[in-house]
Amino acid sequence: MASQKQLSIFYQRIIEQWGNAHGLRTVCELTCRNFSESFGVIHSQLLVAYKSTWKTLLDMDHEGIHYQFPPIDVVSNVRITSEHVTKAISNHRPQYTTHGNIKRLWLPLERRSNIIGCLIVDLPSETQQACEDFSLLATLLASELDAGLLSQTIKDEHLGRRSAERELQISQHEQQNLLQQLQSLHEISFKLWRADSMNSMLFTAVDEGKKQLHLDRMAIFLFAKNQRMRGTYGTDIHGNTVDEHYFESEIPDLWFTAHTVSNEEYLAIENNTPLYHDLKQVGFGWSAYISLWDEDTPVGWIACDNLLTGMPLHDYHHYLLKQFGFIVSQHIVRRQAEESLIRLNKELEQRVTERTAELERVNARLEIISKLDPLTEVYNRRVFDQKIMEEWHRAERHQLPFSLLIMDVDHFKMYNDQYGHAAGDQCLKVIASTLAKLERRSGSLFARFGGEEFVLLLPGQDHNAAIFAAKRALSAIQKLQLPREYGVDDARNIVTISIGVSTMIPSIHGSPDEFFKRVDMALYEAKSQGRNRYCVI
Repeated sequence: MASQKQLSIFYQRIIEQWGNAHGLRTVCELTCRNFSESFGVIHSQLLVAYKSTWKTLLDMDHEGIHYQFPPIDVVSNVRITSEHVTKAISNHRPQYTTHGNIKRLWLPLERRSNIIGCLIVDLPSETQQACEDFSLLATLLASELDAGLLSQTIKDEHLGRRSAERELQISQHEQQNLLQQLQSLHEISFKLWRADSMNSMLFTAVDEGKKQLHLDRMAIFLFAKNQRMRGTYGTDIHGNTVDEHYFESEIPDLWFTAHTVSNEEYLAIENNTPLYHDLKQVGFGWSAYISLWDEDTPVGWIACDNLLTGMPLHDYHHYLLKQFGFIVSQHIVRRQAEESLIRLNKELEQRVTERTAELERVNARLEIISKLDPLTEVYNRRVFDQKIMEEWHRAERHQLPFSLLIMDVDHFKMYNDQYGHAAGDQCLKVIASTLAKLERRSGSLFARFGGEEFVLLLPGQDHNAAIFAAKRALSAIQKLQLPREYGVDDARNIVTISIGVSTMIPSIHGSPDEFFKRVDMALYEAKSQGRNRYCVI
C-alpha cells in the first residue's frame, strides 16, 4: 500500500508541475528530480534518437543535473553500452536489470510505434515498485519529448525570423505586463507597510514578490556581523514559501558577490547557470541577485530564479527587480530603525522602572533611618513628638486615659567619666534594646528622648497599667546586672534607672507639653527619693 501511495503522489506531482513547465528542459529536470525525491534514485540518464543516432539529452548524478541541447554523444562504458540500450528497447516495455546493489530501470519512450528515447534510472536494490508502474510515465514523457524536440528543432531552424508584427505584439504585451507589475509593486509596498513586525514583513516580501512579479523562487538574506549572512524566508523546490532562519553562513565569494557588494551594483543576473537549494545543485536556469542597501551600506540581498517553470526573464524584469529591491530595502531599514527604537524605549523604561524602584527602596530606608536614633536604633525624639500629639488628640476626642513614662539612667555622667564614652554608648544600646521589648501593645511607643533619657508612651492605658510597665522596666534593667564601680549612695554596684510616671484623661484645658512637664517632675521626684525607683504624679 505504501508503494502505491508513493507512486500516486509521484504521478500527481509530476502532472501538476509539468502543467506549469516552460520548455523541454524543465520537464526533463522535473522528472529526474521527482524520481530522486520519491524513490531515492542514484543516477538518471535520458537518451534520445537525434539525427539517426543515440544521444544523451540529460544526465543526473550526485554532482547535479546536466542538460545538453543539442544532445551529446553517448559515452560507452561499463555502466551503459550501446548493446545494453539496443537490448532494452527491443522489448518496447519497461524492465529491470540488476547491477551489483542497484536495480536499473529501462523505460523505452515510444511515440507513434517508434522508439524516440530511453530513460535509464538506477534505484536502490530494495525498491519494491514494479517496473510496469512506470509505463504511464514512459507514455507521458515520450509525448513531451516528441513535442519538445520538435519545438526545439523548429525554434533552432527559424531563429531570428520573427515578423515585425510579432515583435510589436510582444513589445505591447510586455509593456502591458510592465504597467501591471508596476501597480503590483505599489500593492506590495502597501502590504509591507502594514506588516506588524520585521518577521511578517520579510515573509510578505517573499510570498507577494513571487506572486506579483511571476517569479518561481525567491529568498531574502540579511547580512550579520563578521562577514556573515543569515536566512529569513525563501522558497523550497516545490514553490512553497518556507522559514529559512535556520540558515547562516559566511558571505560566499561567488560571481554575484562582486557585482552586488564589491562593485556596489543593485542587480546581477546570469543565464544558463546552476541553480541550488540548500547548497545542492537542483537544476539550471537564470539566477538573479538584487542587493539591499542602507545608503552606502549593504544590508543583504534577494535571490530569485526560474527553477520550477523555466520561464525566461523578460527585459522589463531588470527594471522591476531593481525597484522591488529598492522598496524592500526601504522597508527593512525603516523596520530596523523602528524596532531599534522600540528596544531602546523598552530598555529606557526598564531602567527608569529599576531606578524608580531603587529610589523608592532608598527613600523607604531613609524614612526608616530618619525615625530611628542612630546609636540605640529605637525611635527618636522626632517620632515621639509626632506620636504624642496624635495620641493626645485621639484620647481627648474619645476621653481615654493617657499614660507616659520618662526613664533616665542613674548617674550616667559618672559612668561615662569612669568607663569612657564608648562603654557609655554600649550601655545605652543594651538598656534601649531591653526596654524596647517590654511593651508591645498597639499604639505604645518607646523612644530615646535625648542623652540617657527614654520615654514610653502608653495611649489608652490607665494608671495601673502605667505602674505595671514601670515596675517591669526597673526589674528588667536590674536583671541585666550591668556593673558600675564609682562611689554613690547605693549598696548595689549595678546600673539602674529612675522613672517618672503619670496618667490623665486629656482635655481642652491641657496640652502635651504641660503633661510632659508633669511626668518630668515625677522623674525628678524619683531621683530625689534615691533613684532606682519610679514615682507617680
